[in-house]
Amino acid sequence: MAAPTPFEIPVGLDERRREALATAVRRAVGGIGTSWYDEGCVALAVVGPAGPAQVRALRDLRPQLAREAWAELVVDLSGLEGDCGPALVRVLGQLRVQRLTAGARVELHGAPPEVVSELGAQPATEFTVHDAPSV
Repeated sequence: MAAPTPFEIPVGLDERRREALATAVRRAVGGIGTSWYDEGCVALAVVGPAGPAQVRALRDLRPQLAREAWAELVVDLSGLEGDCGPALVRVLGQLRVQRLTAGARVELHGAPPEVVSELGAQPATEFTVHDAPSV
């Protein structure tokens, strides 16, 4: 993940999150895009038709996210097409638990109902599900 230069980062944290999510969507390769927006904060976008390639890419990203998203991980699923499927829901849940266990804050934007019902059913003090995408 390439860190943006200071003039590319909007001033407020909410603005930085929104810009990072938009950037992650634009950078998506193989259905996964990432963008850094503050120290320890990463935006992750899952886009396109849901499938095994995204699951593999997310699994491969876990070590990098563990290093780089130590404070906050914002996940945008609004660009996802079709049914999530159990494997994708499972890996998203694993990412969520990994980051929460490490003390990071996790947000989920634009999640399909099956993801909300699975992940939203597990209470956590620093996990927020947003019905509508913020970008």
